[in-house]
Amino acid sequence: MRPKPPAGTLLAKLDDLPDPGARAAAWEGGAVLLVRRGGSVTGWSNLCPHAALPLTLPDGRGLLYKGETLVCPVHGASFELEGGQCTGGPAAGDRLTPIPLSVEKGEVRAA
Repeated sequence: MRPKPPAGTLLAKLDDLPDPGARAAAWEGGAVLLVRRGGSVTGWSNLCPHAALPLTLPDGRGLLYKGETLVCPVHGASFELEGGQCTGGPAAGDRLTPIPLSVEKGEVRAA
């Protein structure tokens, strides 16, 4: 498991995140995955619990199916965005590790 960013760490500007969309944060080489839907941003450790590989493509983009399900680009495991529970694929029964966030004044920070 990768370390979590210290509280207050700037992870992204809200305007730099696709809506809806997912991308790696600019902290520790993308150890945090940010998922935006409107003004809401959810943070997850950028590791698939199945094989501990990044949940993002090499360019830092995450794959969202219909803007509602995060899909691991390596093995196709699917995760719901509210609680990180695996809903299909080889990570069945696992869940993503949450990263607490705050969004204030257009900035996404670790909480």
